[in-house]
Formats: sequence, C-alpha cells, structure tokens
Amino acid sequence: MPSVQDPRLNVLPSASPSASSLPVPEPISSDQPTYTSLPPLGPNIKVLMVWPSFPPSFWGFEGVLQMIPERAMTPPLGLITVAALCPASWQVRLIDHAFEELRDEDLQWADLVMVSAMHAQRADALAALARARAFGRRTFVGGPWASTDPEAALQVADHVMVGEAEEAFPGIAAALENGTAHALYRIIDKPDMTRSPVPRFDLLHREKYTSMPIQFSRGCPFQCEFCDIITIYGRRPRAKTPAQVIRELDVLRGLGWRNEVFIVDDNFIGNHAQALQLTRELIEWQKLHKQPFSFYTEASIDLASREELMDAMVAANFMYVFIGIETPSSEALKESRKFQNLRKNNVDQVRIIQEKGLWVLAGFIVGFDSDDETIFARQLEFIDRTAIAWAMAGILMAPPTTALFDRMKREGRLIEDSPSTMQFGLPNFRTVLPLPVLLRGLCTLLEGLYQPDAFFERAYNSLKVWQPKATQKPPYLGMYYNLRVLLASMWRQGITSGYRRSYWRFLYRMVSSCRHSPAKIWLGFTVLLSAHHFVLYSKVVIDHLQEEAELCERRQAVAATTNDFVGVEAVS
Repeated sequence: MPSVQDPRLNVLPSASPSASSLPVPEPISSDQPTYTSLPPLGPNIKVLMVWPSFPPSFWGFEGVLQMIPERAMTPPLGLITVAALCPASWQVRLIDHAFEELRDEDLQWADLVMVSAMHAQRADALAALARARAFGRRTFVGGPWASTDPEAALQVADHVMVGEAEEAFPGIAAALENGTAHALYRIIDKPDMTRSPVPRFDLLHREKYTSMPIQFSRGCPFQCEFCDIITIYGRRPRAKTPAQVIRELDVLRGLGWRNEVFIVDDNFIGNHAQALQLTRELIEWQKLHKQPFSFYTEASIDLASREELMDAMVAANFMYVFIGIETPSSEALKESRKFQNLRKNNVDQVRIIQEKGLWVLAGFIVGFDSDDETIFARQLEFIDRTAIAWAMAGILMAPPTTALFDRMKREGRLIEDSPSTMQFGLPNFRTVLPLPVLLRGLCTLLEGLYQPDAFFERAYNSLKVWQPKATQKPPYLGMYYNLRVLLASMWRQGITSGYRRSYWRFLYRMVSSCRHSPAKIWLGFTVLLSAHHFVLYSKVVIDHLQEEAELCERRQAVAATTNDFVGVEAVS
C-alpha cells in the first residue's frame, strides 16, 4: 500500500577520507563565513538521524494504520542513503518520529544530529533541531525543505546542505571530523547516480513499514510550472544501473523483506528506454527468486503510449502507478505548461493503462488562473469516468524555486509569509477565482469523491476496469496477518463505523466478482481498508476548508465596511 531506502557495496570511499582528497562544496555565497568556527568532531562521530513526523494527509493513510500492525507507510530513503555515505568509523542510529520518540538519552549519546525534512515536516523538524541545540549537540539539516529555503534552515542548524549528497558528502564528512566544515553548502552539480550507495536498510525497524522505498532515477524531462522536482533534481533524468537496483533488492530480500517495494522516482519513465531496460532485468530477477516483491511507482500519463514498457512493468509485477493528471481543463494544462497531458485524450489514456494491468491512482489540482466555478464538477466527472478510487484533489500551491513561484512574485500575487506547506492549506498566492469560492468548491469536490457510497462505487468500478495478468502476484504476508487485519477491519469499519452498510455491500460485491483473481482480491481489500482513512479524513479537511472560507468572507466583509467608512470620511 502506498503513501509522494545491511549496507551495500559502496563505490565511494568507506573509510574517512582526507579533506584534501575530496571536493568540498563552496559556501552558498561569498558573504557567508568560510568555516563555522566549531571544533572538530573527530573520526568516531556518533550520528543520530531524525526523520520528523508528517501532519495527517490524504497519502498518510492514518485511518488504515489503525487496523494494521505497521505504524508508517515508508521510511526515509534520503537519510539511509546518507547513512551509507558516512565513514565506516561513524556510528549511526535513526529515529522515525512516525512511531518513535526522540528521547533525552538519544541526544546525550549523539555528537551530531542530522535531520532531513520535506516542507510538510517543517514544524517537527524545527522542534527536533531546537531540542538538539538545547543539549549542545551539533546539528545538520538537508532534504527538500533545506534545499528550497536554506536561509530559514540556517537559523536553526549549524550546517545546512542544499542539493544532493552522493558525491559531496564524503568531503563534508572529512570537514566535520577535522573542524573545517562550512555552515552552508550548495551542491550545484547533479551527482552521477551510478555512484549512489546501497541505502542502510539495516538501520530501519522494517516491520513498522508497509513498503520499502528504492530509487532508480532522479529528474523529469517536463516543464510543469508548479513542480519543484525539475528545479531540485533537474530536467535531465539520471539513473542507476539495473545492477545497482538489483543489489538493493537482494539486500532487502536478504533482510527478510516480503512486502511491497515503492520505486520512488517522481517520474519512473522520465527516460523510458532506461526504464524498459530495468523492467526487463526485474522480470528475470523475479523469476529467479519466485517473485518475492510487488512494485508500485509514479509516472507521467504518456506511459499509455509505451505499450512495450507497460507490458514489461506488468511482467515485472508492478501492481499500480500514480499519475499526475491534475485537471481535465486544457486551458489550465496549457497555462501550467503540462503539455504532455495535452497530447491525447486523458480518459482514454487512463483506460489503456488500467486495461494493460496497472491500477491507476492520481493527483488533481484546482485553483489555476483559468479555472472557473465549473471546474469542481468537471473534476468529479473525470474522476468518476476514469474510476480512479484514490484521487488526491487539492489546491494549487507555488513551491519556492518553481516557475509558478517566480511568476506570482513578478505579478505581485505571492503571499510572502504564507505558512502553507500542502494542498489543503490556503494557497500561497492570490488566486483569480475568489478564495471563498475556491475553498467551498473544493469542499464540494471532496464530498463528491469521499462520501461512502460514492467512494465504494468508484472503487468497485476501478476493480472492474483493471485487468491484472495471471502473472501478477500480490505480497504474501501470511494467514495470521491477513486474519488479524480482516478482523480489525470488520470491527472498525463493518460494526462501529458510520458507513458500515456501504462497507458490507462493497465487500460482498468485491468478493463475488473478484474471487478468481488473487490480485483483485488483494487490491480490493486494500481499497476497503483505505475507506476508513479517506472517508474520515475528508470530513476533517472539509470542515477545515469551510471554516477558512467563512473566516475569509468575514475578513472581506470587515474590509469592505472599513473602506466604505473611509470613503464617507473622505467625502465629508
């Protein structure tokens, strides 16, 4: 189920290198201090890595986690990759705030506290860094948040890294050891992915996660205005070799992993020739090891035009794929430069992918400049027609570093101090569609998507149109696991929930029609569990959006009254 990594052979030096032998990135600007003036940490650094918690979200599946033994969806691939880059003399521990507390004794043990965070994790990252500093521990932060807002990160950490770590981190590690580390690094060059080490999967409490992440490539060739992937990782996809990916799978298999594997690429088919080469290798590996894993990933909608690649993905046991569809509005797609979604009919393309054997989940956005009040009904109609059960619909945001962010700033529409970090906060720019209309329209869309009967009907239709092949094999987690989860679902959803009648109707229809397809039964139960998240969480979001709309309307009314009063005073 998704959610948006024993060390392996390391092609980089595993022993602590000398500072003179490795390139160290320059400070971010010449007015920054060359060094931090902090003492050397020595060759035997104790590193505490912290992965901050996420606030509840549609892809967090918090409702599902109430019914399964696992406590989180996926672990922090970036941190365990950096862990593999650390010198062999360093001791590394990892804490995932999704299910572990950061204790005082953990901080007392550490010499260096390393935090990676996405924007949505910013609040918890700040709290963790503050605690580490209170204990007098050296702090280091990287990841997407630090890479797009390094000035803010520098206020709370001793060292900040902007960019990708593979080729630069050995030099940074040497500088930390000998006391010459910079406060702020900007790694401009994109690293060669063939030099990326096998992540430290052994550091993880693997039984706590529903899937394990691996990464094949970074970057995307497209130019979507609102996307920060292309600004962080570039538009030229860079990939590992198939042999590297196979080594990572061998490590996971050796560690006893048997659940899903998430290939976390933001666009797995960014270089479709390389993706095809990998999937062919995965087919042979799966045959050799009796198909221990099922895969899922993210791709652009032009996957529908790659018949050979889709066939190979299905033969390699990919079960489903996330696609950024965004909107049925051709005007909005043109405005946002998402031209790849304009080439063919998107309804037809989704159906091709489903019938080829890949179940489709997707992201949708409202709030483009060209959107009017009809967009919410048009989005709902598209999602129903394509039978996309897991449809994440949210408000357009302008992330830092993106072309949209720059355009909003040029047009004077950017809300500079906006705290928004995700698609259910207020937009961080002034929208063309009046904000109360946008918020209430999104409420209507979410109600249409996740009212129980509507969700289960769309989920059932998604199983009908999906045509998995006989070779596709879901993860086998054992009879005890399945029985435990089924009983928890029946209790929480079938007995105590407010949507129990819809639950039982879907369960009966699903089992009756899918009983001869193990893949459909597995995914049908997965979707059944997900209802406990989507139905309940959507209500929380809707209530929040309604409150924001009412608050916005009150502010507008007060502003109008004040303007009228000022106008009367001016006339008198």
